[in-house]
Amino acid sequence: MSNFEHVNLSDYVFSNGSSFPSSNIVYSESSSNESLTFEQLRVLIRQINAGLQYKVGLKKGDCVCISSHNNIYVPSIALGILASGGHVTPANPLFTVQELKKQLVMSKTKYVIAHSLNLDTVLEAAKLSNIPIENVWSIFDDPKKRVKSWKEILLQDGKEAGSVSFSFEESKSTPAYICFSSGTTGAPKGVVLSHHNLISAAIGANKVAVSNPSVSVYQKMLGVIPLFHIFGIVSFMLTSLYQGWEVIMLANYDLEDVCRLIEKHRINSYRSVPPMLIHLLNNPSIVDKYDLSSLKLFLVGAAPVPLALDRRIKERFNIQLTQGYGMTETSGIMTLQTIENYTPGSVGQMLEGIIAKVVDEDGKELKNGEAGEICIKSSIVMHKYFDNSSATSEIIDVDGFLHTGDIGYVDESGNWYIVDRTKELIKFNAYQIAPAELEAVLLECPLVADAAVIGIYDEKRETEVPRAYITLNSQSEQVFRKDLETITQEIHKFVNQNVIHYKRLRGGIAFIETIPKSVAGKILRKDLRELFKSEKNKSKL
Repeated sequence: MSNFEHVNLSDYVFSNGSSFPSSNIVYSESSSNESLTFEQLRVLIRQINAGLQYKVGLKKGDCVCISSHNNIYVPSIALGILASGGHVTPANPLFTVQELKKQLVMSKTKYVIAHSLNLDTVLEAAKLSNIPIENVWSIFDDPKKRVKSWKEILLQDGKEAGSVSFSFEESKSTPAYICFSSGTTGAPKGVVLSHHNLISAAIGANKVAVSNPSVSVYQKMLGVIPLFHIFGIVSFMLTSLYQGWEVIMLANYDLEDVCRLIEKHRINSYRSVPPMLIHLLNNPSIVDKYDLSSLKLFLVGAAPVPLALDRRIKERFNIQLTQGYGMTETSGIMTLQTIENYTPGSVGQMLEGIIAKVVDEDGKELKNGEAGEICIKSSIVMHKYFDNSSATSEIIDVDGFLHTGDIGYVDESGNWYIVDRTKELIKFNAYQIAPAELEAVLLECPLVADAAVIGIYDEKRETEVPRAYITLNSQSEQVFRKDLETITQEIHKFVNQNVIHYKRLRGGIAFIETIPKSVAGKILRKDLRELFKSEKNKSKL
C-alpha cells in the first residue's frame, strides 16, 4: 500500500477528505464556552509545530508525554507534536508517581505536558525520571506558578510551520504514539504505532463511515472516552477530524454530566464502554430526568457486549447498539459493526485490507464457525514493542501475523464473534469454559446487575471450576424480599437451566458491590483472583 497520499498522520487528519466547511466546530469544552473550528485547529497545530521545532528544538524521535484529562487542547498538542516529527506517549492522569515514572522511563520521554489537576504527581515523577522541570509544561495555567503553560512556551510569536515529511518507508517505522498495553499477557509494554499504522487504521474506519448511511451522517459526539486510550484517539482524532464531526470534551466520566450534556448539546453519537451502558440502564432516577432523544448512535468498544446488554439497550432507548473490536497492538481497531451489517452477538466485519485467520492451539487454521485464536496481518499491526524484541516476536510470528490472544470465530457472511481470551479460559476436566459466556448468561438473570467469572482451583475435584462475582440489581423487588442464600440458589438455578452441565458455577457465587474494571471497561480478573485468595485465607483463620 505504498500509494498512500499522506505519510504524516497530522497531514492525513487535516486532509478534509469529506469536504466539509472549515468553519465546522470540531472541539468544544463541556465546562466552558471554548471551542475550536477546523481552521482554527489547523492554524494552532502549525503554530505548535513551529514552536516545538524552532523554540524548543524538538527533534525527530523525541518523545512527549501528555498526561491529562480530556480537553480541547489535548488533540491540538498531540497533532502538533506529530507534525514536528516527535511522538506522543499518552498517560492516565490518575496514575500514581511510580506508575507514571515507569512509563516515562520506559518510553524515554523528554518532555511532559500535564493538566493542572495532576501536576504535583507529574513533577515528582519527572524528577525521579531525570526530566528537568523546564521540560514540564502545563495545559492550563499552574496556580502555583511552578511551570509554564504550553502556550507561553510555544505560541508567543505566532509563527507557523508545515509538518515534517517522511519517505513511505520512514512513515512505517517512525513512531506517532507509544501506548502502553499488557498485550496478550504480562507486564505493560510500549506499543509503537507508526504514522503508517494509524493512517491505515483511520483510512479503514473512514471507508466504513463513507459506505454506510448509518455512520456517514453528521455526528455530534461526547468525548468521554479518555484520549490516553487508543479507543479515544481513534474516535476523537483520527475519524472525527477527517469527517468534520464535533466532539464535546468531558474531562471526567460522571453519569449525570453525561446525561446533562447529551440533552444540552443534542448529542447524537455516544462512544462508550460496557460499564457506561450498565450505568444508563441501572440508574433511572438520574437518566429519566434528562431528554436523551437526540441519541441515534451507540458504538461500544474496548470489551465485548453481552447479548442481554445489547437487547436491554435497544429496548430502553430504541437504538441498535453497534460494536467495534480492536486492541492497542492493532491501532485500536480491527472490526466495525454498522446498522447495515448488524448481526446479534457479532462485533462486525474486518476492515478492508486485513488478512485474518482463526487457528487452534497447534496453529492449524480452522474453518468458518470454528472457534480459535484470531490472528491478523495488516498495515494496522503495530511496528513493534518499544525496546522489547522478545515480546514482539512472541506476539507477531515469522509470517507477520499478530496473535491477538482472543478466542473467536467468523461466520459465512464475514461477521466476527469474540468468545473469550486464551489466557482466561477455564479448564474444567477436559472441557474449556469461556468466562464471557457465563457472564452473558448471568446478565440475563433479573437479579443480576453485573457479573464476572474467574476460574479457581478445586482441590477435591483436582481441576479448575468457574466462580461468579455478582453485583445484585438493587432495583429488583425480589432482592428486597429474599435473603442472600435464597438469591444464591435462584441464580444457580437460572444458570443451570441455561448452560450445559460442565459450565455450572461449581466454584460458587460471591456478592460484590462493584465489579472491578479497567478504564476501558475490561473486567480485572486478576483483582478478583486476589480477592478470592484473601477470602480463602480468611476462611482458614
